[in-house]
Amino acid sequence: MKVDIQETTPTQRILKIEIPAEEVSQEFQRVSSDINKRVRIPGFRPGKAPINIIEKNYKSEIEEDVLKKLIPDYYRRAIKDAGITPVDLPQIENVNLNKDVPLTFTVKIEIRPKFDVMPYEGIELEKKDASAAKEEVDKVIDRLRDRLSTLENYEDGHVIEGGDFAIIDSEGFIDGKPVENGKVDGYLMEIGSKGFIEGFEEKIKGCKKGDSVEIKTNYPDTHQDNQNKELAGKEVVFKVDIKEVKKKIVPSLDDEFAKDVGGFANLDELKKKIEEDLMLQKEALNRESYRRDVLKKLVDGTSFDVSPVMVEKELRYMLYNAKQHSQQLGKALSEDEEENLKKEYEPIAMERVKGFLILDVIADKENVSVSNEEVEAEIRRMAASMNQNIDELKKYIKSKDGVIENIIGRLREDKTLDIIVSKAVFKEAA
Repeated sequence: MKVDIQETTPTQRILKIEIPAEEVSQEFQRVSSDINKRVRIPGFRPGKAPINIIEKNYKSEIEEDVLKKLIPDYYRRAIKDAGITPVDLPQIENVNLNKDVPLTFTVKIEIRPKFDVMPYEGIELEKKDASAAKEEVDKVIDRLRDRLSTLENYEDGHVIEGGDFAIIDSEGFIDGKPVENGKVDGYLMEIGSKGFIEGFEEKIKGCKKGDSVEIKTNYPDTHQDNQNKELAGKEVVFKVDIKEVKKKIVPSLDDEFAKDVGGFANLDELKKKIEEDLMLQKEALNRESYRRDVLKKLVDGTSFDVSPVMVEKELRYMLYNAKQHSQQLGKALSEDEEENLKKEYEPIAMERVKGFLILDVIADKENVSVSNEEVEAEIRRMAASMNQNIDELKKYIKSKDGVIENIIGRLREDKTLDIIVSKAVFKEAA
């Protein structure tokens, strides 16, 4: 085999491949013999027809089978011998096939660039605080107290004020006609939460249990109710009956509260657990931040050309995800929106591809691998985060091409980034 390699761009090669005539002749004979065994030629027993008749009658089929065998085989050998890693399917051109003469063809391929990564030991990072302040612990406790709060009825005659809760029946009318889907019964609203149309809660203040009130207001111009988008900006009258008025009873901050929250022995033990959890959360956030920081420094500090094919693939993937997300929200992207997103995503796609290539080089240098146990642990983490049955998730992963490879690739990247972070120099924040 003869191979001539031309570098057309830093990420593109054209291979001119020549397969010896002897190999071509042998393949012609093999294919012709196989066809001879399975076809019936009048006047001849199966497999006994002269080869020249087979070659004449089945010329196109023979040539097709010869090419299907020889081109892939010799293409793979050529790129292996040359140490080339394609990033896309090859473009086969200029095929010249004749029996008993060398087979020649050219292959145009996009390849991974070869480059030197900037030194990744000693990258400077700003140290981030992972401690939990007393105020942060107190905020968590306040949320827990709010979650364990109960509602109790006020005595009749209580005048509604901010922070109270009211159970109401309400129906909206426009021009005297009921609004479609505008009627609710037994709706619990917190006065001052701003969870209703602007001005509604203010009109409830000062009322009492048993009162009926009409509230005139306007739907906001940005009203996005999927069922009533046409209501945006229109004046509406709500007829409201106040059925009950309640107050929130917040549990006392004591050892009994700690027991109710999660079986803690006392309040100090609860606070300690909250502090530990907050620190773990911050450490996880800091770890992700450090990973992003070192990757950004590596991308900015390592110059090389990237195959447009790789960038285009990443861009298509990003746009696909954007479309899926938009559809889940009940909105399809317009052509203009998609074009604007494409322009916005192009530099991001380039940066992602460069980051992937850089990390792959470092991972090879550091001999980073991913064990079956690590993959299993990641799938369990994914199942827990999605509240999905582990066996069902595994079944889905096995049914989809490339999913398990993506998981392994992501884990390998994370492990590589952690190695780089471990070699970083941390500076105290100014």
